[in-house]
Amino acid sequence: MKETISIKMIFTIIKRHLVLIISTAVVGMMVAGAALVFLVTPMYEARTQILVTQSAQTEMNSNIQTSEVQANIQLVNTYTALLKSPRILDDVARNLDSNFTAGQLMSKITVASEHNSQVINVSVTDPNQAVAAEIANEIAASFAKITPNVMNVNNIEILAKATALENPKPVSPSSIIFIGGGAAGGMVIGFAIMIIHVIFNTRFKDESDVLDELGIPLLGNIAKIPGQKSL
Repeated sequence: MKETISIKMIFTIIKRHLVLIISTAVVGMMVAGAALVFLVTPMYEARTQILVTQSAQTEMNSNIQTSEVQANIQLVNTYTALLKSPRILDDVARNLDSNFTAGQLMSKITVASEHNSQVINVSVTDPNQAVAAEIANEIAASFAKITPNVMNVNNIEILAKATALENPKPVSPSSIIFIGGGAAGGMVIGFAIMIIHVIFNTRFKDESDVLDELGIPLLGNIAKIPGQKSL
């Protein structure tokens, strides 16, 4: 019975402070929105696709054996590592007009392969999508130039070049997650204020508080006398 009363009391306290919790959540959303607009730098993405095969296909060997395809698929992991290697990125850094180092370029690049295929996707993020597209295309060009000298590959084809859109949408941060996080943070602050207020506020608000806290029956109450100040 005691536990039931405590749970009811908790919900009653939350109900009394509901305006406070909602207000802090709204303030948190507003702060997060302002930070999203004025403090956080949006990041844009550009992608390019590369196809790598072990040897060029001609009319005489157009029917590639399944084992050769599987071997090429297994080599995709090697190509993925090569794309982010200093040998490729140093060449990219030299060819770009921007003052990027290989380490800075590596932090901007994400390399992934299509499932069970020889297609490699290279994604680059940057505050400027045009710069991201330039980096992605330069990586593909350097890869096509250097890889034949490193591995036994003579057929590298760039399937899709990276392009910059007129009105690109940022890939990060997510406005929904960011503002939702602000609302959650505001609610946490609201709950913290509520708890502090409940702990340090020892006044009785109505007769139910007297019954709950002291466990004695209420004999009566004194009405407020008009014109008298509250004690």
